[in-house]
Amino acid sequence: LRERFLAEAGQAMTEIGGAVLEQITTLMDAPSNARESQERRDTWMAYKTSRPLWLEGTMKVWRECLEPPSKKKAASSEVMGLQLVGTEVVENKILASRMVMAVVEKVTVQLDDLRIRIRFLEGTEELDGRDIFRPEVLILLMVEQWALSGMAADSWAMVNEVVQKLMIERIKAAYASANDVLIKKGVMPTIELKDRVKAPVRRAVSRPPAGASGLQPLEGLPSV
Repeated sequence: LRERFLAEAGQAMTEIGGAVLEQITTLMDAPSNARESQERRDTWMAYKTSRPLWLEGTMKVWRECLEPPSKKKAASSEVMGLQLVGTEVVENKILASRMVMAVVEKVTVQLDDLRIRIRFLEGTEELDGRDIFRPEVLILLMVEQWALSGMAADSWAMVNEVVQKLMIERIKAAYASANDVLIKKGVMPTIELKDRVKAPVRRAVSRPPAGASGLQPLEGLPSV
């Protein structure tokens, strides 16, 4: 299910890449003073080189979120060990947090339903901190890759609105699609109020042998 979700997010990222170029081009051609005009031209030139790096880098770090929790934790620790916690890191988190709030506001219903169903399937209280289903994970990694691809941090303001709009539309649809898959497999077709108040307790099922994938009662469902 996460692989499917990642594939849909990847399609969204490709679309975002094109929309960003269109947005920067539009701004470059719009009336402005000499300073703004130069900044826009510099951003346009930089993006022509950085675009593939941004898209590929984002998909790479998103895919790393599919690794088992132990590996994700180790990878995260390794990155943090090499990362300088400076102004740029703080700015990235601020930029990401603003978009996260806007996105979550629009996808809350679909996201909450999916979160409840995944917790039920996995028997957990909450999604892992670096779970690909978390919008804050998707967005923070995408914003971080913007800077790592060579784009100036202040250039994000030029494209934030178009990226946010497409993220809301595409991720909302991806969450709805994931819920549809689970509903068709019989996973909590109806979510009661009590399920929203408290994480549903997964019923006891015979577990597959160690290393086996999938759940026996839901044969054919991609591993979540």
